[in-house]
Amino acid sequence: MNHLRAGIALFNAGHYLAAHEPWEELWLDAPTGERDDCIQGLVQATAATHKARTGNWSGAVGLAESAAEYLAACDGALEVTPLITWLRRLASDPELAERERPPILRPDGETVTVKHVQFPTAAIAADALAETRGDETVEQAVEYAIADIEADDETSDFVMLTLAYLRDDSPAVRQRIADHVDRRRMRESDVEGLFE
Repeated sequence: MNHLRAGIALFNAGHYLAAHEPWEELWLDAPTGERDDCIQGLVQATAATHKARTGNWSGAVGLAESAAEYLAACDGALEVTPLITWLRRLASDPELAERERPPILRPDGETVTVKHVQFPTAAIAADALAETRGDETVEQAVEYAIADIEADDETSDFVMLTLAYLRDDSPAVRQRIADHVDRRRMRESDVEGLFE
């Protein structure tokens, strides 16, 4: 459920490539005979949207058509009818993605945004966003945040900065993350040196 919600939050924020990551992981982690067509449809919807927004219209068309077919198998917990309609429009007019965003996804009628998710869902979303941006420093910060939570420090700087990165990716937040990662790495290397 955390991967599904992380992808939904990213998708609703317009981070389509990043939304692809947790959904694809969820789909790939399922045993081959038990993979959910609805999840496959979401994966393809993000790919279609991303391709259309980057001008790969021929790739977007095929993925949009296929995504709409897969999404028709959703069981109703996630209202996908508006997305299916949008994907069919995208398939016939791939430039649509430049003019209009896909509809908001609402699991069980709830709007899920990056401002609403908490750990562990927030960690999955922030890691996916950092991965698609090639930002290894933020990926490391997410790992530190997870470790802090496991150590019962749910309000550590890394936890708070991971949430800030996800919700407001400003250069100031990114710089604070880099500073904190540098300090933690330095502290870790100091401790390692004590036992050599």
